[in-house]
Amino acid sequence: MGYIIIDLEFNNLKNITNYYKNFFEMYGEFESIGIENEIIEIGAVKVDKYMKPISEIREYIKPSVFPVINPIVTEITKIDMNILNEKGITFKEAIDKLEDMFEEGDVLCSWAKDDVAELIINAHYYNYSSLKWLNEYLDIQEYTTKMLAHKKALGLKAALDELKIKVDDTKLHDALNDAKYTVEVFRRVYNSRIIKNYLVKDIYNMPAIHISDLESVKIDEDKLELKCPKCGKRVELETAIELLNWRFASVGTCPKCKSNVLCEIMVKKTLQGEDGYDEVNSILKDESYLNYIYKLENSGKKR
Repeated sequence: MGYIIIDLEFNNLKNITNYYKNFFEMYGEFESIGIENEIIEIGAVKVDKYMKPISEIREYIKPSVFPVINPIVTEITKIDMNILNEKGITFKEAIDKLEDMFEEGDVLCSWAKDDVAELIINAHYYNYSSLKWLNEYLDIQEYTTKMLAHKKALGLKAALDELKIKVDDTKLHDALNDAKYTVEVFRRVYNSRIIKNYLVKDIYNMPAIHISDLESVKIDEDKLELKCPKCGKRVELETAIELLNWRFASVGTCPKCKSNVLCEIMVKKTLQGEDGYDEVNSILKDESYLNYIYKLENSGKKR
């Protein structure tokens, strides 16, 4: 069993008219193509269960979706069209090389779920259907955040700083280097027993794709676990589940241990197009509990 940590760099059209005022007049619209981020670099590092490096790859991919490299992408990644024309291969060739790294039982890993979501979205765009080798998955960002006892998701740079890992800032936003830095974080927080609780068995049904219009989302309470973090019983909610900034929330009481519990629900689309939920439940003191009731009731009135 091994872990294959990937990092990707993308090209997209974000704010492209800031650099090319007549871009859409010249090249047409791209709204219906079904892809927002075109992968232009794949970096991957494979380690064994003892965190020893086994192999690595870096592949540049010649773009075929968008006709120019967004200047902001070049500014961040230092990748330009000259590099892609000189060193780039096709998406199929690149993903075939990634597949060659996998053996039975290997786990795909990335810092947050965005990269694996884009990998599959790009594969679908290119009609690359042979993805059965993508089996178990680990979100190293989620795992590290929990292991370091943070409530909000850590950025890779923040995790590197907290763990006092030396970083050359000029090497960040490079797919292979970022994959290597992710390995360094992973190595320091790795626990072979705990890690099993964070493995995703069904990569296609995990919440992975950001939803921009959360106002339109309706939470299906029957699909929530709402577990009390103290005793594991299902929490009895006292308030409706309401949108609070970037997540949905409600408060309630555990019927067994009588703890006051804040239930936070992060909603993302699965790769099958369904709403998927990530839940974080926390014990609240009485004062905080009452404050959340007030916030949630007022949030409901605004909606």
